[in-house]
Amino acid sequence: MAGNGERWGVKKFSGLFIFLVVFALSGVVIHQVLYNRPGIFVWSLQENPETGSKMIARTTMIAASAADESEPGDEGGEVAAAEETLESAPAPEAIPAEEAGSDEISLFNGKDLGDWESTQYGGEGDVFVNEEGNLEFGFGAVITGVHWTGEVPKLSHYEITLEAMKLDGYDFFCALTFPVKESHATYVLGGWGGGVVGISSVDDLNASENETMNIEGFENDRWYQIKVRVTDERLEAWLDDDQMVNLALKDKKISLLPGDIELSVPIGLASFQTRSQFRNIVWRNLSEAE
Repeated sequence: MAGNGERWGVKKFSGLFIFLVVFALSGVVIHQVLYNRPGIFVWSLQENPETGSKMIARTTMIAASAADESEPGDEGGEVAAAEETLESAPAPEAIPAEEAGSDEISLFNGKDLGDWESTQYGGEGDVFVNEEGNLEFGFGAVITGVHWTGEVPKLSHYEITLEAMKLDGYDFFCALTFPVKESHATYVLGGWGGGVVGISSVDDLNASENETMNIEGFENDRWYQIKVRVTDERLEAWLDDDQMVNLALKDKKISLLPGDIELSVPIGLASFQTRSQFRNIVWRNLSEAE
């Protein structure tokens, strides 16, 4: 009996050891794919630029600080050169207030993040304005996105329009979070494996479960027109010229899917393990007739 017990203990230890090895190797592969450098999951061993000592830290944070102090010709120098190119590249101008009037407000100037801030979900990819003047999200281990830190013009009776492009990946390339009176909701495009379009959440049901759910196929490297309209009576959403959501709000509970997306309030854009770009992000206050 003792021999059987010992053998069982050895098998249990061996199974645990194999699991830990596979788990660690998976982390190494994920880090290599995401950051093209040695590490594990979202961490790597780097040199502290101030003390010269080695330390474990998040790769994205270290890469940003290292790029600032690197000399041209090395990896950091390439990043600095890219930033210099970005500064000189032409970009769309924000709509001046005197031209747009009080009804239309540009939320993105095509030059920098402005009042947007990269959301710290944990494991997020890079967020930057690329050389074409578009807001771009890199691959993340989970969600990558930005949230609005400026003033929110209204909580109802408004529209948000934007263009979004999926570059690579297999899940949602655009999740637009927005206020709905005293609550918030998210318009998800390409969720749950790449095809679900809808609102999360309605009556505590996510976009794959409630009446706003649609299935669409999305192509890489194509701009999609996205629009959300919120009034006191209805929540509506479009994809290109097709209305995808037309939801009467009476007796409906509108809320966010519990979890990381709650960090996207009051206005947010996010993608899940998918590279994407955004441009022409505009807020419009509706007229009384609308």
